Amino acid sequence: MIRGVLIFLVIFVIYSALRTVVRSAVKAFHDDEQQRGRRVIGDEMVLDPECRTYVVKDRAVTRRIRGTLKHFCSDVCAGRYEEKNRT
Repeated sequence: MIRGVLIFLVIFVIYSALRTVVRSAVKAFHDDEQQRGRRVIGDEMVLDPECRTYVVKDRAVTRRIRGTLKHFCSDVCAGRYEEKNRT
């Protein structure tokens, strides 16, 4: 009887220790992923109205069309959009 209780306690202690180590590792990994994500958040994305792709705003081709500032992924998309929207 005492031997069974001791075995149970040893298993419980090992389980608790492993659970703590795994939780700490998962939390550290999760925190690291959040830190990486924060670095990318500063880059604003804009939608190209012609091809519907997202582009980093700093790299986008910008044109003023009918008084509105539009952002495009390339000069080609900007040209196509201007052609379609001439009036």
